[in-house]
Amino acid sequence: MKFLLISYSEIDGVGQHVISLNSNLKKLGHQSKAILLHKTEKTGDDVIKIKRSFFNRGIFFILEFLKRDFKRLFSFGNSTIKYSSIQKYINESDIIIIYSLHKVISFNMLRKIFETNKIIYLRPLDMEFASGGCHVNILNNGEECNKYQFNCNNCPQLNLFNIFNISNKILKKKQEIIEKYKPKIFVENNFTKKIYNKSTITKKTKTETIFLGTNQKRSNFMSQYSARKILKINKNDKVILFGTFNMDAPHKGGTILESILKRFVSNLHLKKMHKINSIKIKLITFGRKNTFNIDIPEIDWIHLGVINSDQKLNLLYRSADVFVSPSTGCNGPHIILEALTNDLPVVAFDQGVAQDSVIDGVNGYLVPCFNREIFSNLIFKVLFSNDLIDKNNENEKLKLLFNSSYEAKTIIQNASNDLKNKTYN
Repeated sequence: MKFLLISYSEIDGVGQHVISLNSNLKKLGHQSKAILLHKTEKTGDDVIKIKRSFFNRGIFFILEFLKRDFKRLFSFGNSTIKYSSIQKYINESDIIIIYSLHKVISFNMLRKIFETNKIIYLRPLDMEFASGGCHVNILNNGEECNKYQFNCNNCPQLNLFNIFNISNKILKKKQEIIEKYKPKIFVENNFTKKIYNKSTITKKTKTETIFLGTNQKRSNFMSQYSARKILKINKNDKVILFGTFNMDAPHKGGTILESILKRFVSNLHLKKMHKINSIKIKLITFGRKNTFNIDIPEIDWIHLGVINSDQKLNLLYRSADVFVSPSTGCNGPHIILEALTNDLPVVAFDQGVAQDSVIDGVNGYLVPCFNREIFSNLIFKVLFSNDLIDKNNENEKLKLLFNSSYEAKTIIQNASNDLKNKTYN
């Protein structure tokens, strides 16, 4: 079979994942190419960088200049590439997997792709296909978008500066295209699946949950002692790890991490135990810092910035005692799966991929969303109680589902069945 993967960028988690899946499809004996708007690394001839259309890019510049929100709300109706630049690769493929329409594919272009009569899959890593333009299921105030996430027509964010009713027209066009062609949607977890199954746009399409394959280079075994020796971390320190692409994005949880850790420190003082109080607590963070800040004297905070080294991320996972994910509305964070493949306990809000991957008392703990007190108590519990028990190898079973090869095999099986059914029909 011949696969074609279309996405926005390789500089973030989505693009890296596309390159990984592209490689795994080839390893399993199939032809595959990936089309990306940006390509910064030498990844071979099978990863193609597509140039932007200067005219279309100019439209985006004007919209961004007038109101930054326009880029997010209205980008689905425009594209920054020309159909002729990808037509050759579409014609040569049997199965096309589309990761993102944001700033890449227009309505007319999407319609042309569907009319080629190829097998088309959507692989959303956010809410873009299910919503009226948002990429996360939250409002600007950081609260969950429970009221509008399944029917975005009346969303105040969607209708912000809604000149000539553009955003609702885009919403309607998106709905018409998906309803007409009913592409199969591969979502990354059951949290996302519920959103897509209830959305007015995608509820009539077939959805299947497939975990994102983790980067195997980031989960090589190494003892904590060895990892800390390389990173020059004291063996007796308690290390809390937190990382994300944008540290100050509200839905990623960085904005409430400081209040959680202040409660955690207060908990430490309440223990009246010299042994615990004398232990040094380290917080190690990585990602784009922007306005993110932690100012707690009792915690030694080290920020490492954006990390592109798989080996260094592997060392961080292996050296830490707990990974925290106070994400309040992200369909991921996908980094949770990487932490778990390294046997690093995770404390996370009961959101996104954590719902399907974190098992209470086995590989970490789930926290009711926004409950900072319980979150801080469970960090303390992981660091000082050491009572996580996996009696039935549940964590090992989950790791198999996180494997990038398993993801590729599942997609291949779907494609094989769909091609056969298409032939017989």
